Amino acid sequence: MTTTEPNRWTDRRSDAVSARKETYEQLRRASTWRLLAATKAPAVLAILQATFPAGDRRLPRSELVARVGAHLPLLHDDQDDDAPEDPDLTGEGRGGRSAGEYVDGWVREGYLTRRDDPQHTETTFEPSPATIDAIQFIASLEEHRPTTTQSRLQLVVQQFERLAQETETDRDVRLADLQRRRERIEAEIRDLAEGELMLPSPEASTDKLRDILQIATELSGDFLQYREDLRAVDLHLREQILSPEGSRGEILEQLLAGDDLLGQSSVGRTFTAFFRMLNDPARTRTTQDLVDRLLERDFSRSLGRDEREKLAGVFSDLYEPAQEVLDVKTELYRSLARFVRSQDFRQHRVLLETLQEAQGLALAQKDEVATRAPFPLELDLSRVLLSSVSQHRLKDPTDPGAPAEAEVHDATALSVEVLQDLVRTHDIDIVGLTADINDVRGRSGQASLGDVLRERPAAQGLASVIGLMFLATHHAREREGSTEVVSWRELDGKDYAAKVPAFYFLEDVPVE
Repeated sequence: MTTTEPNRWTDRRSDAVSARKETYEQLRRASTWRLLAATKAPAVLAILQATFPAGDRRLPRSELVARVGAHLPLLHDDQDDDAPEDPDLTGEGRGGRSAGEYVDGWVREGYLTRRDDPQHTETTFEPSPATIDAIQFIASLEEHRPTTTQSRLQLVVQQFERLAQETETDRDVRLADLQRRRERIEAEIRDLAEGELMLPSPEASTDKLRDILQIATELSGDFLQYREDLRAVDLHLREQILSPEGSRGEILEQLLAGDDLLGQSSVGRTFTAFFRMLNDPARTRTTQDLVDRLLERDFSRSLGRDEREKLAGVFSDLYEPAQEVLDVKTELYRSLARFVRSQDFRQHRVLLETLQEAQGLALAQKDEVATRAPFPLELDLSRVLLSSVSQHRLKDPTDPGAPAEAEVHDATALSVEVLQDLVRTHDIDIVGLTADINDVRGRSGQASLGDVLRERPAAQGLASVIGLMFLATHHAREREGSTEVVSWRELDGKDYAAKVPAFYFLEDVPVE
């Protein structure tokens, strides 16, 4: 017996496959896919991996071109099928493309990210998130380490158990779980007191340590994506501000009120929670002690040298890229706030409306006016006074000029008692400084002494810096072994700078 009714299950499955194919077609245009599918992918990945080792995450253009140039023969072995169609970049008749042309092409393809850092006179470059993902994928193929290990399954089960315990609302169930955990701990204590010491096999311990190290390594690769996601959120907010529809009024009110919409976004909340945990001195110190103890175990000797080095610096290697993400987040917040408070968005909105109006008129006439029809409008040539470029003296950005003579003072340490005495005898505005700290910290989640002084200039000069140091010793957390340079302007108009211990205000300072 046959039927002409459609098979709904088959139709739904066919629709799902078609939707997935469409998704993959879009992903195929992503930089990661295009890099892996490129003809020169082995050479490009090998060169980028050698050019940006673990310690060099960002390079100026001159050094990047020099490093790529050292491996240029690898890219000239065969005909370059991935060269752009632009004849100026194909290198035909010139023995192949130069290292600088490859670098520019990789930026256009999304393999490299270009940064204009005001702290550097030269443009810097770093691997894009797509390149990091491609390198990690190739490394996983090279290592041939299975992901379905016993240790990873245990990690998953442990996280499920912990989440179930933390979110349990039934008091009796939670008490029963705690009692079972206490019984297991008491049993382990009795066995250990009777001399029974059960240890996992060295192989199992090594696998678990490698799995943990792999997870920690993947964390460092996410910081580039954090920065790109924050920039995407910033762009989306600007588009909403300029949009004639939607909730632009609410967004403007929130920004004018000082709300950190970047920090309130999903990526902002995730990074802020991660950064606070990373900068918790007690937690970091405890975890580092555990890592040091693991490195002393016999089973850890089977790790390679690179693995041991990564394990030893598993947390210290996260500080610098995390701080860079925080700096990007802070700068984007300040730029967005200036964009709104300076009323620049109104000019952008007028320009956008004018462009949309012109585009609408053009679209309305596209079917009535032929593309080759002459346009009845004559434009007169503008008259300008021409002069030789040689009359202008170009500024060399690498020449800082003759610096002023700096007065160097011997470094001295200030104790808490000395700071307290200075605050008492110099009538420092502690109340005003407390308000400045809480205002700056409230927008970004945390603030260092330098952050406060950059946003709230020292009204009393050195006295304000001393007052901030006094509040930091009582209400901030010090990052051991780290310092920062703070600058301020004295009442006589001269600028000064000093190196101080790195303190971070993680909570509001109580008003006394």
